[in-house]
Amino acid sequence: MTIKITSVRQLGDLLIQRYAQSPQEGCWVIAVTTQMTIIDIYQVALGTLDSVNIHPRDVFRHLVAHNAYGFILCHNHPSGNLTASSADHLAMVQMAICGQLMQFHFLDFIIISTRGYRSYRSENLLPNVELETLIDLWTKFNNM
Repeated sequence: MTIKITSVRQLGDLLIQRYAQSPQEGCWVIAVTTQMTIIDIYQVALGTLDSVNIHPRDVFRHLVAHNAYGFILCHNHPSGNLTASSADHLAMVQMAICGQLMQFHFLDFIIISTRGYRSYRSENLLPNVELETLIDLWTKFNNM
């Protein structure tokens, strides 16, 4: 697969075309190079009609194996609602933290449905996790 991502709209349209019709919630990871060329798109979780469990080990195992620079997480909502649930938000924060620790760039969290897509990067809603913050937390925890 040698698709270069040139815009959020281009990627959103591609993801809608491929995955929006799924009757169950799922999660896909788009692994990319430094030039935003897609290395691979793979499903890391398949859930039920209204929920899916996304685990960092399933996401990062493939990123390491593909020697990816960064990743985009795509999650579908069969209901058509493009708002992240509290579970979605928790998964997004987990991926941001793990991405920072593993030094993979978490580039976007995109929710798709048959009604369209929502890019959390475009709305400036991705969690901002800095390595220094994590080191501070680690230091405080170890000094207790």
